[in-house]
Amino acid sequence: MHSAPSVAPAGLSVHPGPPSDRSVDPASPGRVVHEYRTSTADDVRAAVAAAEQAAREWAQTPPLRRATVLTGIADVLERRADEVAALITREEGKPLGAARGEVGKSAEQFRLAAQLAYLVEGSTYATETPGTFAYTLRGPLGVVAAITPWNFPLSLAARKIAPALAAGNAVVFKPSPVTAGVGALLAEIAVEAGLPPAALPVLQGHDTGAMGALLGDVRVRGISFTGSDAVGALVRAQAHGHARLQLELGGRNAAVVCADADLSKAAADVAAGAFGLTGQACTSTDRVLVARVVAAEFTALLAAKVRALTVGPGDRTGVTTGPVATAAQFERLRALKDSAITAGARVVAEAQLLDDRDPDGFWVVPTLFADVPDAHPLIDGEVFGPYCSVVAVDDADEALRIVNSSTHGLVTAVHTRDLAVAHRFAAQAACGIVKINAPTTGNGVAPPFGGWKASSGGAFPEGGRQALDFVTDTKTVYLTHGTHGES
Repeated sequence: MHSAPSVAPAGLSVHPGPPSDRSVDPASPGRVVHEYRTSTADDVRAAVAAAEQAAREWAQTPPLRRATVLTGIADVLERRADEVAALITREEGKPLGAARGEVGKSAEQFRLAAQLAYLVEGSTYATETPGTFAYTLRGPLGVVAAITPWNFPLSLAARKIAPALAAGNAVVFKPSPVTAGVGALLAEIAVEAGLPPAALPVLQGHDTGAMGALLGDVRVRGISFTGSDAVGALVRAQAHGHARLQLELGGRNAAVVCADADLSKAAADVAAGAFGLTGQACTSTDRVLVARVVAAEFTALLAAKVRALTVGPGDRTGVTTGPVATAAQFERLRALKDSAITAGARVVAEAQLLDDRDPDGFWVVPTLFADVPDAHPLIDGEVFGPYCSVVAVDDADEALRIVNSSTHGLVTAVHTRDLAVAHRFAAQAACGIVKINAPTTGNGVAPPFGGWKASSGGAFPEGGRQALDFVTDTKTVYLTHGTHGES
């Protein structure tokens, strides 16, 4: 069992006290993984005060030193990869191979951020006044809050924290209570790599007063949140009026399979996007819009992929799909499936569930549906679980209309051999990410990541060099060095 106080590390001016809450293994919920003390509003104020002081000092640290620390975090993550991946699997449930991939992606994000430390740059501009030199300076905001979800407890934290530190900010880190242990371990690793402890204080738990104190503290200049639409609305409502917001919210994502697509590859990609990570990614495929002339053939291919999946504990050899992360997820998804079947949906295929598992685990079997009514949440809502529905469409035009009619716009995948169709979807799909002949899930660390419409809030995508836009301020300077006519 991994344990830590509510604000890590303990050198901050707070009073940790004994653990008061815990995270559990979703494959065996009776097994405690991590104990922690839920942070209070007083803890928040202490953490922000410490971070504000640390931010002043960290901002004055030369880029070389900041880059060295960020590279060091990547090094420690890679050195301790087996330990970190095992904790992710125990606490969140994903298979060990996927957890190792998440550790690798997180290390890559810190290495990229080390380069960003050198790219906090200004520009020079032409002016209308002789003898005046105009230029811009960019500098850190000061204190940034990173509020992260449980589905990618390490890599989504890295994507927020690493560029903020690179630019010279301090980060108040609020991980999900579901994966509190991973959050505490990331802070421990950052300090091991040389980060000043107060530059990354960790707030734990689910106290609403503490969250309100964090969002309303005017010393917190930027708030980066990834999570549900409902909690995103609360963040908007409770954030103080001058807070810069970066909100990554829900996705209602479709994959489009055209008549000319490589159907075998498309089925493999859709299966990866819909059922990988137990469907618990904002970029997961919720529905497949398939050209009617190939719908039966494609559905059979996809059904075979579903039946080949094996559900069980993430640390078991051969397991492709772990449990869902929480009891609430388990109950919601079970009710969603029952509701769809009652409404007339047909179960086309289901995955295999290991017999020798803890019966109390949060097991939700990957399921492929057909004939789902249009208005059912399985079709027009965010599934966020291992369910996918096949919908036959007449052509690419109908598929594009359906995609663009959604209230959300995170990612769309289109499978086609026709470059004209591919370019058309890239240009006209009303979403932040378009994947061509690839799963809806998966993204690189250098390109920007962000949705459109209700999938996002604020004007700042995450990822790559663009991440600096959120975590820095720009100042314009006019330097008059002479009067008109002087030599």
